[in-house]
Amino acid sequence: MKTCPKCRQKTDSEQCSSCNLVFAAYEQEKMEKTGKVYQLISASELLKAKELAEKLSLEFPDSRTDFILLISNINRDLNIAKKYLQAQQLFDQGEHEQTALLLRNIKAFDPGLEEKVIALRQKAKQEGEYSGRFEKAADLYEKRWYGEAKSAFLTLQKNHPDDEKITNYIQKIDRIKKSLLDEVIESLGENSFQLAQERFSKLVAIFPDAKEEYAAITKTLNHKKEINSQILDAAEVARKKGRLLEAKVLYTFLYQQNHELHPQLRPYIREIGDNALVSLAECAQYNLLDLNETGLEVKEDGLLERVITERQITDKRYTGERYVLLSPVDICTEPLADPLCELVNIDGLEIADFS
Repeated sequence: MKTCPKCRQKTDSEQCSSCNLVFAAYEQEKMEKTGKVYQLISASELLKAKELAEKLSLEFPDSRTDFILLISNINRDLNIAKKYLQAQQLFDQGEHEQTALLLRNIKAFDPGLEEKVIALRQKAKQEGEYSGRFEKAADLYEKRWYGEAKSAFLTLQKNHPDDEKITNYIQKIDRIKKSLLDEVIESLGENSFQLAQERFSKLVAIFPDAKEEYAAITKTLNHKKEINSQILDAAEVARKKGRLLEAKVLYTFLYQQNHELHPQLRPYIREIGDNALVSLAECAQYNLLDLNETGLEVKEDGLLERVITERQITDKRYTGERYVLLSPVDICTEPLADPLCELVNIDGLEIADFS
């Protein structure tokens, strides 16, 4: 026995004897029209899908409950579609956190709408994380923690290689690093090794990776410090044991090679003073010191003096170093007459007595 879905009469045949409804044709029509509802849903035409579903719930009363459930799902998707549009506007305004919050825990009935919601939610989450991390990196830059800021920007750049804001920050940090490095190199060129050490320490404090990146500078500074320490110790020993000439040579060498040691060395050099006025020419036969390596030469009086090159001889900037200031003396512009002397007769000749 079958029940007619329209008139509710029972029959054993494939057609209702009361309303002449053909059951197979009825089911086929219901299936086709229900399919149209799903087609409209897939095309995001939710309002048309809802209108058709409402009509079908009346046209096919035996499936009314199914159509009511379908209409409910369509209504939910209509609300989700509105939220999606709102979320899209928020995302376009840069409100990524609000976008992700609005789309949180939303599951659409339509697979297409669900896919769009998930995609926008994930994108908003990623952009929100990016914004937060970018602000953190920019804050590190403003606080002048350039090393940490660069690391943060480089991490962001991996996922955003075309972001010009990130590139600009990295370039600015690189210019700052180069400026600090140039100061170190300038100090090395001026033999200001203590200042170079201080500037390099500042560079490493800001950019910790610089210590390994510029290992050659680290090695040079450490080596120079060790050499200076050894020479200074040797000069101290020589001074205390009375080998004043040796001490003065060593102090003078350090004085010329290390500007920052001038205040420390100047008193020792002055203290030794004339006590070391022994001619190095007398000791040349012993080859005690290769002065060519120090840029010095020994004059005839035994004092040390810078080596004057051919270029410096003709350069007025250097001529002042070749001479020593002398104390002024009185010079008579007219010849003086000899004082009158008594004459003495010697062998018949009168000769002035100068005694």
